[in-house]
Amino acid sequence: MADKKKKQGRPATKPVEKRKAYYVLVKVHNSMNNTNNNVLISRDTIPEIKLLMKHSTQHVEFLGYWDGKKYEKVSLN
Repeated sequence: MADKKKKQGRPATKPVEKRKAYYVLVKVHNSMNNTNNNVLISRDTIPEIKLLMKHSTQHVEFLGYWDGKKYEKVSLN
């Protein structure tokens, strides 16, 4: 009997492509293991971004609108 070898490990994954939207960077502190992580969050409208920034307990940095190549500066007013 010839045993077929099973593939080992995790399959390769494709990098995530950012969609055209408004982005914020949230700096999250994990007190369990005392680490800091950056989380990129996207929203479709400016009012959604304002609500996220208002209710977040973590440090939030507004990056702007991602147009597919770079962040465009946008006023939150």
